[in-house]
Amino acid sequence: SFLEVNIPMVHLSDVTYHSFKDYSETKRSKEQIKRTEALEKKLLNKYTSIIYSSEWTKQNTIDYYDIEPNKIHVVEFGANIPAPSDYKISIQTDTCNLVFIGKNWKKKGGDKVFMAYRKLKSKGLQCTLTIIGSTPQEPYDEIEDVAVIPFLDKSKPEHLKRLCNILKEAHFLVLPTEFDAFGIVFCEASAYGVPSIAANVGGVSQPVKEGKYGFLLPPNATAEDYADKIKSVFSDKDGYIKLRKSSRREYETRLNWEVWGEKVNKILEETVVNYNRRNGE
Repeated sequence: SFLEVNIPMVHLSDVTYHSFKDYSETKRSKEQIKRTEALEKKLLNKYTSIIYSSEWTKQNTIDYYDIEPNKIHVVEFGANIPAPSDYKISIQTDTCNLVFIGKNWKKKGGDKVFMAYRKLKSKGLQCTLTIIGSTPQEPYDEIEDVAVIPFLDKSKPEHLKRLCNILKEAHFLVLPTEFDAFGIVFCEASAYGVPSIAANVGGVSQPVKEGKYGFLLPPNATAEDYADKIKSVFSDKDGYIKLRKSSRREYETRLNWEVWGEKVNKILEETVVNYNRRNGE
């Protein structure tokens, strides 16, 4: 916040302290929050350009900190997996394979997904559920077609291959999260043409475009709401395949690091040109 330089300063992030503080597990006093936000505002004003991953964070920064809108850019993050060549658009739809990915079972909405899955089974929909990154807090048995993988490390080839194989056969990524500033997991699902059903919180609406890459439900949507949405979308087989096509298209045009790099390079070049022009260089 107190750095003084004579070169452009560019900030890259997915969130501000202000927009994230209510969801943080680290609680601070009102005085600490006030000081932190004052430093953040000082810092944001100092940057020549700011790059965020969502319009939500950009608008939050403009509204709360009164930062100049023209210096804030939005560039979506990409998938942290290799670009797949073996994705499926026309996929078998006799069974609906659901995937939940999240380290924090409660905050990522694991209970809601589990309840929605059971409701779908009770409605007669043949489906499976794969849970990656955490473990259900309630008991389940093998006959429920639930697979639990408590941990996957994508830096390990065998773990990465397992994740990609799961996404290749998946029909929906379901994530009723309490908060996400963006959600790279949505990009990874999109790489395999997998639509997402997610909570409309934080910056989730940036990677998950309603009707193009899946559907957004209100933060207070119930497990029944998720079950009904999944069943409704999956029942329209032609519409579902079109949704897979558009999900993959979102990955190809927006949600990959190559596109991110091209956009960010352009912003950096323009930032330098504009900085030099303002300083008479």
